[in-house]
Amino acid sequence: MLATALLLAAPMFMQADETVKDFKRFYKKEKDPLNKIELIYSLEDIDDAGVAKVMIPILTDKNPDLAAAALKVVIQLPSAESRAPLLNLLVEGKSKDLLPSILRATADGKWTEFAEASRVYLENKDATVRLWAVTAAGSLRDKDALAPACALVLNDPHTLVRAAAVETVVHLGKGQEAIAGPPLVAALNDENISVSVAACVGLRTIRTKIAIDPLITLLESGEGRVLEEIWPTLVEITDNQYNDDPLIWRKWWNQVQETYVIPTEAKIAERRAARAATSALYVAPKAEADFMGVKTSSRQIVFVIDVSGSMEEEVVDREGFRERGFTRFTKLAIVQEELARSVDQLGDNVVFNIYSFATEVEPWRKKPVPANALNKRSAIAWVKKLKPIGGAAAGQRASAGLAGSSDMEKGRTNTYAGLLAGLGVSADPKKRGPLTETAAEEIDKIADTMFFLSDGKPTVGELVDTEDIKKAIAEINRFRKVVIHTIAIGDVPSNFIKALADENGGVFVDLGR
Repeated sequence: MLATALLLAAPMFMQADETVKDFKRFYKKEKDPLNKIELIYSLEDIDDAGVAKVMIPILTDKNPDLAAAALKVVIQLPSAESRAPLLNLLVEGKSKDLLPSILRATADGKWTEFAEASRVYLENKDATVRLWAVTAAGSLRDKDALAPACALVLNDPHTLVRAAAVETVVHLGKGQEAIAGPPLVAALNDENISVSVAACVGLRTIRTKIAIDPLITLLESGEGRVLEEIWPTLVEITDNQYNDDPLIWRKWWNQVQETYVIPTEAKIAERRAARAATSALYVAPKAEADFMGVKTSSRQIVFVIDVSGSMEEEVVDREGFRERGFTRFTKLAIVQEELARSVDQLGDNVVFNIYSFATEVEPWRKKPVPANALNKRSAIAWVKKLKPIGGAAAGQRASAGLAGSSDMEKGRTNTYAGLLAGLGVSADPKKRGPLTETAAEEIDKIADTMFFLSDGKPTVGELVDTEDIKKAIAEINRFRKVVIHTIAIGDVPSNFIKALADENGGVFVDLGR
């Protein structure tokens, strides 16, 4: 029977071998990058070590699109045998340029046989290597990596590595709270919001008594987006049905802390079943800023506003908008009115910026600035001067052969560029590289909360397909953890803009047509 199985399998192996040979022959001669990408994807799901061998040099290609295609093919290698050449490189550690790609493929492909070899790189000098090594440890549930991952949470100099390490500690620390708890508690006070928020949320899984006092202290005196996460975490750890008033929590804790024992998960489940369905457990506490009804406690906010040609159109439901207090009824006028109000109400401990986008993106400031009286006045004045680019007026000039018709091209909807600006990412793909700005580039100065408003589907830019945009933003925001709230006005495809919010921790609002 074994001989029969080998005979049946032989043609498949021969076919795979021939496909790899054909790839090497044609890929070498091909000059067009798009055709090269098609050739790369022709090797998807082929169970042959030859695929890994021919993909290895492409993983570090100067063209990021070719490198990304090769990485996708490598991640899909189906068997340990087909991945063996990559494991050998990882064990040898000589091809330093390849390490980030191999470790990333290990994480995304969940290659369990790579766990021991990957663990070595948790102490590598290169931040990008450490980033993907600790991500792989979490993805593979490598329990032996818990202690070094905890060390990265506490000591790594790079924000993205610490954020990734927090997630890995949460993945690995269940049942080992004595080891996983202390670094997560320490990370509550991390200078970067993406790390502190990840730690706060992670403590809902790594439930530990030592987190209670620091969480209550943060509830009493903390600020920013982390406030939105503290109360739900306290409820998850203790199952106390208190509201978000820090005085109540402090009074309770002062009375019980000496003898308190965290309830088991089974006990909590029993209590919750007894309480039955009640009103929503988590609400947003202490919201101090809002835009179009979406509230936030963030201290680092960016507004990204569509000014494409269609924003000059009037809304259909004028009566509905009038009832909401608006006095002008073009889409942009409504946005200007609300944005001016939102900026005016920002606290002086908030930093913020505004971007308008159509075909191109225009910033109000080059980087976020404090919401002091002068900056708020300047921002409101800038907002009031915004005009839709292109639109009917430009169309009429174009049909009459008059100057200014070039605004038609400038007034299209470059959704991807607007989102990139809000995330603090270069619009030039050559500057982003195949791993889209990983740990080697610090992100401390970008906003942690984005409000993104648009009235139409993407029509121009590096990416136009909505699925491609969603995937790219998920990739870029993988470790940044910027909350993206999305607001639709008009005929924007709501499934796309809603998914952007859902997949990036935000709230979606449909203002209507």
